[in-house]
Amino acid sequence: FKLGPLSSALLTLPALPLLPGMGPAGGGTAPCGPAGLVTPPEILAALQLAFGGDLVGETGYDLAATRCCSAAEKAEAKARGSSLLYGELLPDGVTKAMSPERLGGSLPSAPASGSHGAVVLELGHGSGKVAMQVWMQYPQVSHVYGVELVPSRYAISAAGLRKLLEKRPEAYRQLDPSPVPATCDPAAAGEAVCLQEQSTGRRLEFRCADFFAVGLDLAVRADAIFFAVHIPCKLFPQLCQTLAKAKEGCRLFSYHSLDSIWWSDEPCPFRQCEENVPETDTFSTSWSPQGYRFYVYVCDRTQKVPAIQGGLRNETFSEWQSLWDEAVQKWYFHNQETEESQWEMPTQAGCWRAQWSAEWNAHFYWHEPTGHSQWAAPQCLADLGWTTST
Repeated sequence: FKLGPLSSALLTLPALPLLPGMGPAGGGTAPCGPAGLVTPPEILAALQLAFGGDLVGETGYDLAATRCCSAAEKAEAKARGSSLLYGELLPDGVTKAMSPERLGGSLPSAPASGSHGAVVLELGHGSGKVAMQVWMQYPQVSHVYGVELVPSRYAISAAGLRKLLEKRPEAYRQLDPSPVPATCDPAAAGEAVCLQEQSTGRRLEFRCADFFAVGLDLAVRADAIFFAVHIPCKLFPQLCQTLAKAKEGCRLFSYHSLDSIWWSDEPCPFRQCEENVPETDTFSTSWSPQGYRFYVYVCDRTQKVPAIQGGLRNETFSEWQSLWDEAVQKWYFHNQETEESQWEMPTQAGCWRAQWSAEWNAHFYWHEPTGHSQWAAPQCLADLGWTTST
Protein backbone atom coordinates (compact mmCIF):
# COMPACT_ATOMS: atom_id res chain seq x y z
CA PHE A 1 0.00 0.00 0.00
CA LYS A 2 1.48 3.31 -1.02
CA LEU A 3 0.35 6.08 1.29
CA GLY A 4 0.72 9.80 1.50
CA PRO A 5 -1.34 11.53 4.18
CA LEU A 6 0.88 11.35 7.24
CA SER A 7 4.34 12.48 8.22
CA SER A 8 6.30 10.22 10.54
CA ALA A 9 6.77 13.25 12.77
CA LEU A 10 3.02 13.52 13.34
CA LEU A 11 2.43 10.14 14.96
CA THR A 12 4.16 8.15 17.66
CA LEU A 13 3.30 4.49 17.29
CA PRO A 14 2.87 2.34 20.39
CA ALA A 15 4.67 -0.97 20.75
CA LEU A 16 2.50 -4.00 20.00
CA PRO A 17 2.03 -6.98 22.31
CA LEU A 18 3.68 -10.11 20.94
CA LEU A 19 2.26 -13.52 20.15
CA PRO A 20 4.41 -16.50 21.07
CA GLY A 21 7.08 -16.90 18.43
CA MET A 22 6.63 -13.45 16.94
CA GLY A 23 9.67 -11.31 16.23
CA PRO A 24 10.22 -7.96 17.94
CA ALA A 25 8.12 -6.14 15.32
CA GLY A 26 4.99 -7.90 16.58
CA GLY A 27 1.92 -8.29 14.41
CA GLY A 28 -1.57 -9.58 14.31
CA THR A 29 -2.46 -8.37 17.79
CA ALA A 30 -3.01 -4.65 17.42
CA PRO A 31 -6.59 -3.42 17.90
CA CYS A 32 -8.33 -2.85 14.58
CA GLY A 33 -11.42 -0.93 15.57
CA PRO A 34 -14.63 -1.94 17.35
CA ALA A 35 -14.87 -5.42 15.80
CA GLY A 36 -11.51 -6.51 17.20
CA LEU A 37 -11.21 -9.50 14.84
CA VAL A 38 -8.08 -11.56 15.44
CA THR A 39 -6.05 -13.44 12.83
CA PRO A 40 -5.74 -17.20 13.45
CA PRO A 41 -2.29 -18.10 14.84
CA GLU A 42 -1.72 -20.72 12.13
CA ILE A 43 -2.04 -18.00 9.48
CA LEU A 44 0.49 -15.82 11.30
CA ALA A 45 2.84 -18.80 11.48
CA ALA A 46 2.48 -19.42 7.74
CA LEU A 47 3.21 -15.76 6.95
CA GLN A 48 6.28 -15.95 9.17
CA LEU A 49 7.40 -19.04 7.31
CA ALA A 50 7.25 -17.14 4.01
CA PHE A 51 8.49 -13.69 5.04
CA GLY A 52 10.27 -14.18 8.36
CA GLY A 53 8.99 -13.15 11.78
CA ASP A 54 10.59 -9.71 11.64
CA LEU A 55 8.56 -8.72 8.56
CA VAL A 56 5.13 -9.89 9.74
CA GLY A 57 3.38 -7.11 11.61
CA GLU A 58 5.97 -4.37 10.98
CA THR A 59 4.87 -1.00 12.36
CA GLY A 60 6.06 2.56 11.89
CA TYR A 61 7.45 4.00 8.67
CA ASP A 62 10.80 2.26 8.31
CA LEU A 63 9.43 -0.95 6.78
CA ALA A 64 11.31 -3.45 4.64
CA ALA A 65 9.20 -2.42 1.62
CA THR A 66 10.33 1.17 2.19
CA ARG A 67 14.04 0.50 2.77
CA CYS A 68 14.28 -1.65 -0.37
CA CYS A 69 13.52 1.17 -2.82
CA SER A 70 16.50 2.30 -4.90
CA ALA A 71 17.43 5.86 -5.82
CA ALA A 72 16.40 5.08 -9.41
CA GLU A 73 12.94 3.91 -8.29
CA LYS A 74 12.47 7.05 -6.21
CA ALA A 75 13.51 9.25 -9.13
CA GLU A 76 11.12 7.43 -11.45
CA ALA A 77 8.26 7.87 -8.99
CA LYS A 78 8.96 11.59 -8.69
CA ALA A 79 8.95 11.91 -12.49
CA ARG A 80 5.51 10.25 -12.52
CA GLY A 81 4.25 12.73 -9.93
CA SER A 82 3.81 10.04 -7.27
CA SER A 83 5.43 9.00 -4.01
CA LEU A 84 6.96 5.78 -2.68
CA LEU A 85 5.84 6.44 0.89
CA TYR A 86 4.54 3.05 2.00
CA GLY A 87 2.42 1.33 4.60
CA GLU A 88 0.39 -1.86 4.77
CA LEU A 89 -2.50 -3.48 6.56
CA LEU A 90 -1.52 -5.51 9.61
CA PRO A 91 -2.82 -9.10 9.73
CA ASP A 92 -5.80 -8.21 11.94
CA GLY A 93 -6.63 -5.36 9.55
CA VAL A 94 -6.79 -7.88 6.70
CA THR A 95 -8.97 -10.21 8.77
CA LYS A 96 -11.39 -7.38 9.47
CA ALA A 97 -11.40 -6.25 5.82
CA MET A 98 -12.32 -9.81 4.78
CA SER A 99 -15.18 -10.14 7.30
CA PRO A 100 -18.63 -11.08 5.89
CA GLU A 101 -19.91 -7.52 6.42
CA ARG A 102 -17.13 -6.19 4.22
CA LEU A 103 -15.15 -7.92 1.43
CA GLY A 104 -16.04 -11.39 2.69
CA GLY A 105 -19.64 -10.80 1.69
CA SER A 106 -18.65 -11.53 -1.91
CA LEU A 107 -17.12 -14.95 -1.16
CA PRO A 108 -19.00 -18.21 -1.80
CA SER A 109 -19.80 -20.44 1.16
CA ALA A 110 -18.03 -23.52 -0.21
CA PRO A 111 -14.25 -23.98 -0.45
CA ALA A 112 -12.75 -23.34 -3.86
CA SER A 113 -11.61 -26.09 -6.19
CA GLY A 114 -9.48 -25.24 -9.19
CA SER A 115 -10.96 -22.22 -10.90
CA HIS A 116 -14.29 -22.60 -9.09
CA GLY A 117 -14.13 -20.00 -6.36
CA ALA A 118 -13.69 -16.30 -5.71
CA VAL A 119 -11.14 -14.10 -7.47
CA VAL A 120 -9.40 -11.44 -5.37
CA LEU A 121 -7.42 -8.67 -7.04
CA GLU A 122 -4.91 -6.46 -5.24
CA LEU A 123 -3.84 -3.34 -7.11
CA GLY A 124 -0.44 -2.39 -5.71
CA HIS A 125 0.38 -5.47 -3.62
CA GLY A 126 3.63 -4.12 -2.14
CA SER A 127 5.37 -6.81 -0.09
CA GLY A 128 2.64 -9.34 -0.92
CA LYS A 129 1.74 -10.12 2.69
CA VAL A 130 -1.89 -9.01 2.36
CA ALA A 131 -2.46 -11.06 -0.80
CA MET A 132 -0.79 -14.14 0.68
CA GLN A 133 -2.81 -13.87 3.90
CA VAL A 134 -6.08 -13.69 1.97
CA TRP A 135 -5.09 -16.72 -0.10
CA MET A 136 -4.09 -18.81 2.93
CA GLN A 137 -6.89 -17.74 5.28
CA TYR A 138 -9.91 -17.97 2.97
CA PRO A 139 -10.33 -21.34 1.21
CA GLN A 140 -13.29 -19.97 -0.79
CA VAL A 141 -10.78 -17.93 -2.84
CA SER A 142 -9.53 -19.77 -5.92
CA HIS A 143 -7.19 -17.08 -7.29
CA VAL A 144 -5.45 -14.10 -5.69
CA TYR A 145 -3.76 -11.84 -8.23
CA GLY A 146 -1.48 -9.05 -7.06
CA VAL A 147 0.15 -6.37 -9.22
CA GLU A 148 3.01 -4.18 -8.00
CA LEU A 149 4.74 -1.41 -9.94
CA VAL A 150 7.95 -1.07 -7.87
CA PRO A 151 10.43 -3.87 -8.73
CA SER A 152 12.13 -3.97 -5.32
CA ARG A 153 8.78 -4.41 -3.56
CA TYR A 154 7.70 -7.05 -6.05
CA ALA A 155 10.99 -8.85 -5.28
CA ILE A 156 9.98 -9.13 -1.59
CA SER A 157 6.64 -10.69 -2.57
CA ALA A 158 8.21 -13.10 -5.07
CA ALA A 159 10.84 -14.16 -2.51
CA GLY A 160 8.08 -14.84 0.05
CA LEU A 161 6.17 -16.97 -2.42
CA ARG A 162 9.28 -18.98 -3.33
CA LYS A 163 10.20 -19.40 0.35
CA LEU A 164 6.75 -20.86 1.02
CA LEU A 165 7.29 -23.31 -1.84
CA GLU A 166 10.74 -24.21 -0.50
CA LYS A 167 9.42 -24.87 3.02
CA ARG A 168 6.25 -26.69 1.95
CA PRO A 169 7.00 -28.55 -1.30
CA GLU A 170 4.48 -31.24 -0.40
CA ALA A 171 1.67 -28.64 -0.34
CA TYR A 172 2.55 -26.24 -3.16
CA ARG A 173 4.05 -26.16 -6.62
CA GLN A 174 5.10 -23.37 -8.96
CA LEU A 175 3.06 -22.75 -12.11
CA ASP A 176 3.46 -20.62 -15.20
CA PRO A 177 1.82 -17.20 -14.62
CA SER A 178 -1.49 -16.32 -16.21
CA PRO A 179 -1.22 -14.98 -19.77
CA VAL A 180 -1.50 -11.22 -20.13
CA PRO A 181 -4.24 -9.68 -22.30
CA ALA A 182 -3.54 -9.60 -26.04
CA THR A 183 -3.95 -5.82 -25.91
CA CYS A 184 -1.06 -5.49 -23.43
CA ASP A 185 2.38 -4.52 -24.66
CA PRO A 186 4.61 -7.53 -23.78
CA ALA A 187 7.29 -5.12 -22.59
CA ALA A 188 4.86 -3.76 -19.98
CA ALA A 189 3.86 -7.18 -18.64
CA GLY A 190 6.89 -7.52 -16.37
CA GLU A 191 8.09 -10.49 -14.35
CA ALA A 192 5.55 -12.77 -12.67
CA VAL A 193 5.48 -15.76 -10.32
CA CYS A 194 2.61 -18.13 -9.52
CA LEU A 195 2.07 -20.69 -6.74
CA GLN A 196 -0.57 -23.44 -6.75
CA GLU A 197 -1.97 -25.40 -3.83
CA GLN A 198 -1.65 -29.03 -4.93
CA SER A 199 -4.70 -30.39 -3.13
CA THR A 200 -7.18 -27.81 -4.50
CA GLY A 201 -5.59 -26.12 -7.53
CA ARG A 202 -5.99 -22.68 -5.89
CA ARG A 203 -3.48 -20.07 -7.15
CA LEU A 204 -1.55 -17.12 -5.72
CA GLU A 205 0.06 -14.91 -8.34
CA PHE A 206 2.26 -11.81 -8.24
CA ARG A 207 3.20 -9.65 -11.21
CA CYS A 208 5.56 -6.68 -11.48
CA ALA A 209 3.77 -4.19 -13.71
CA ASP A 210 1.76 -0.99 -13.91
CA PHE A 211 -1.76 -2.19 -13.10
CA PHE A 212 -3.16 0.19 -15.69
CA ALA A 213 -1.30 -1.92 -18.27
CA VAL A 214 -2.04 -5.36 -16.83
CA GLY A 215 -4.13 -6.32 -13.83
CA LEU A 216 -6.86 -3.70 -13.78
CA ASP A 217 -8.54 -5.61 -16.61
CA LEU A 218 -9.33 -8.35 -14.05
CA ALA A 219 -11.63 -5.92 -12.22
CA VAL A 220 -14.49 -6.98 -14.49
CA ARG A 221 -14.47 -10.52 -13.05
CA ALA A 222 -13.01 -10.03 -9.58
CA ASP A 223 -15.19 -10.80 -6.57
CA ALA A 224 -13.14 -8.56 -4.27
CA ILE A 225 -10.62 -5.80 -5.00
CA PHE A 226 -8.04 -4.23 -2.71
CA PHE A 227 -7.31 -0.73 -4.03
CA ALA A 228 -5.40 0.82 -1.15
CA VAL A 229 -2.86 2.84 -3.12
CA HIS A 230 -2.50 6.57 -3.55
CA ILE A 231 -2.32 7.20 -7.30
CA PRO A 232 -1.92 10.55 -9.09
CA CYS A 233 -5.35 12.14 -9.48
CA LYS A 234 -4.91 12.48 -13.26
CA LEU A 235 -5.45 8.69 -13.41
CA PHE A 236 -8.83 8.75 -11.63
CA PRO A 237 -10.94 8.94 -14.84
CA GLN A 238 -9.22 5.88 -16.33
CA LEU A 239 -9.63 3.98 -13.06
CA CYS A 240 -13.33 4.81 -12.85
CA GLN A 241 -14.00 3.75 -16.43
CA THR A 242 -12.78 0.26 -15.54
CA LEU A 243 -14.43 0.05 -12.12
CA ALA A 244 -17.72 1.03 -13.78
CA LYS A 245 -17.60 -2.41 -15.47
CA ALA A 246 -17.11 -4.31 -12.21
CA LYS A 247 -18.89 -7.60 -11.66
CA GLU A 248 -22.24 -7.31 -9.87
CA GLY A 249 -21.72 -8.01 -6.18
CA CYS A 250 -17.99 -7.26 -6.34
CA ARG A 251 -16.64 -5.70 -3.14
CA LEU A 252 -14.04 -2.92 -3.18
CA PHE A 253 -11.66 -1.94 -0.35
CA SER A 254 -10.39 1.57 -1.11
CA TYR A 255 -7.93 4.07 0.32
CA HIS A 256 -9.98 6.80 -1.37
CA SER A 257 -13.62 7.65 -0.86
CA LEU A 258 -15.29 7.05 -4.24
CA ASP A 259 -17.29 10.26 -3.76
CA SER A 260 -14.06 12.22 -4.16
CA ILE A 261 -12.42 10.29 -7.02
CA TRP A 262 -15.30 9.29 -9.32
CA TRP A 263 -14.19 11.61 -12.11
CA SER A 264 -16.36 10.08 -14.79
CA ASP A 265 -19.76 10.61 -16.34
CA GLU A 266 -20.19 6.82 -16.20
CA PRO A 267 -22.68 6.08 -13.38
CA CYS A 268 -20.95 4.66 -10.33
CA PRO A 269 -22.36 1.17 -9.64
CA PHE A 270 -20.95 1.00 -6.09
CA ARG A 271 -22.53 1.86 -2.77
CA GLN A 272 -20.86 1.86 0.62
CA CYS A 273 -21.29 -1.27 2.73
CA GLU A 274 -23.55 -0.49 5.70
CA GLU A 275 -21.03 -1.69 8.30
CA ASN A 276 -18.42 0.67 6.85
CA VAL A 277 -20.52 3.86 6.91
CA PRO A 278 -19.57 4.94 10.47
CA GLU A 279 -16.31 6.89 10.62
CA THR A 280 -15.27 4.57 13.44
CA ASP A 281 -14.94 1.63 11.03
CA THR A 282 -11.15 1.56 10.88
CA PHE A 283 -8.50 -1.04 10.06
CA SER A 284 -5.19 -1.79 11.76
CA THR A 285 -2.21 -0.65 9.68
CA SER A 286 1.56 -0.38 9.99
CA TRP A 287 1.40 3.41 10.47
CA SER A 288 -1.71 3.38 12.65
CA PRO A 289 -2.09 0.08 14.55
CA GLN A 290 -5.07 1.47 16.46
CA GLY A 291 -6.93 1.82 13.16
CA TYR A 292 -7.07 3.91 9.99
CA ARG A 293 -10.10 4.81 7.88
CA PHE A 294 -10.65 2.91 4.63
CA TYR A 295 -13.80 2.63 2.51
CA VAL A 296 -15.61 -0.58 1.58
CA TYR A 297 -18.11 -0.74 -1.27
CA VAL A 298 -20.32 -3.27 -3.02
CA CYS A 299 -21.25 -3.17 -6.71
CA ASP A 300 -25.06 -2.90 -6.73
CA ARG A 301 -26.74 -1.92 -10.00
CA THR A 302 -30.22 -2.31 -8.51
CA GLN A 303 -29.92 1.23 -7.12
CA LYS A 304 -32.52 3.45 -8.75
CA VAL A 305 -30.42 6.50 -7.94
CA PRO A 306 -26.65 5.95 -7.63
CA ALA A 307 -25.53 6.47 -4.04
CA ILE A 308 -22.24 7.92 -5.32
CA GLN A 309 -22.57 10.91 -7.60
CA GLY A 310 -19.55 11.60 -9.76
CA GLY A 311 -18.66 13.81 -12.66
CA LEU A 312 -15.71 15.00 -14.69
CA ARG A 313 -15.60 18.35 -12.87
CA ASN A 314 -15.18 16.97 -9.35
CA GLU A 315 -14.55 19.92 -7.02
CA THR A 316 -13.85 18.10 -3.76
CA PHE A 317 -10.66 16.06 -4.21
CA SER A 318 -7.37 17.65 -3.24
CA GLU A 319 -3.90 16.14 -3.03
CA TRP A 320 -2.97 18.89 -0.54
CA GLN A 321 -3.11 18.99 3.24
CA SER A 322 -2.93 22.18 5.31
CA LEU A 323 -0.68 21.51 8.33
CA TRP A 324 0.26 23.68 11.28
CA ASP A 325 3.94 24.22 12.10
CA GLU A 326 4.04 24.84 15.84
CA ALA A 327 7.67 26.04 15.79
CA VAL A 328 7.03 28.97 13.44
CA GLN A 329 3.30 29.36 14.21
CA LYS A 330 2.34 29.13 10.58
CA TRP A 331 0.38 26.90 8.20
CA TYR A 332 2.16 25.06 5.41
CA PHE A 333 0.92 22.84 2.58
CA HIS A 334 1.84 19.18 2.10
CA ASN A 335 1.31 17.35 -1.22
CA GLN A 336 0.21 13.76 -0.56
CA GLU A 337 1.11 12.61 -4.07
CA THR A 338 4.69 13.89 -4.26
CA GLU A 339 5.41 14.08 -0.48
CA GLU A 340 6.71 17.63 -0.94
CA SER A 341 5.77 20.57 1.28
CA GLN A 342 5.70 24.34 0.74
CA TRP A 343 4.76 27.56 2.50
CA GLU A 344 3.09 29.15 -0.55
CA MET A 345 -0.61 28.50 -1.10
CA PRO A 346 -0.90 25.99 -3.99
CA THR A 347 -2.39 27.26 -7.24
CA GLN A 348 -3.57 23.81 -8.37
CA ALA A 349 -5.60 21.11 -6.59
CA GLY A 350 -7.07 18.08 -8.30
CA CYS A 351 -7.60 19.19 -11.88
CA TRP A 352 -8.43 22.80 -10.97
CA ARG A 353 -6.08 25.77 -11.39
CA ALA A 354 -6.27 29.29 -9.98
CA GLN A 355 -5.37 31.84 -12.67
CA TRP A 356 -5.18 35.62 -12.74
CA SER A 357 -7.34 37.75 -15.00
CA ALA A 358 -5.63 41.08 -15.69
CA GLU A 359 -8.80 42.31 -17.40
CA TRP A 360 -10.97 41.76 -14.33
CA ASN A 361 -8.21 42.19 -11.76
CA ALA A 362 -9.22 38.96 -10.03
CA HIS A 363 -8.54 35.25 -9.97
CA PHE A 364 -10.71 32.77 -11.82
CA TYR A 365 -10.70 28.98 -11.70
CA TRP A 366 -10.07 26.70 -14.65
CA HIS A 367 -10.78 22.96 -14.93
CA GLU A 368 -7.97 21.65 -17.11
CA PRO A 369 -9.52 18.44 -18.61
CA THR A 370 -12.77 20.10 -19.74
CA GLY A 371 -11.65 23.71 -20.30
CA HIS A 372 -14.45 24.94 -18.05
CA SER A 373 -13.77 28.17 -16.11
CA GLN A 374 -15.67 29.93 -13.32
CA TRP A 375 -15.32 32.76 -10.81
CA ALA A 376 -16.37 30.72 -7.76
CA ALA A 377 -13.53 28.85 -6.10
CA PRO A 378 -14.04 25.06 -6.25
CA GLN A 379 -14.04 23.41 -2.84
CA CYS A 380 -10.59 21.86 -3.33
CA LEU A 381 -9.04 25.33 -3.72
CA ALA A 382 -11.40 27.10 -1.32
CA ASP A 383 -10.24 24.70 1.41
CA LEU A 384 -6.71 25.99 0.83
CA GLY A 385 -7.78 29.62 1.18
CA TRP A 386 -8.69 30.73 -2.34
CA THR A 387 -11.65 33.02 -3.06
CA THR A 388 -12.70 35.05 -6.08
CA SER A 389 -11.01 38.08 -4.57
CA THR A 390 -7.70 36.42 -3.55
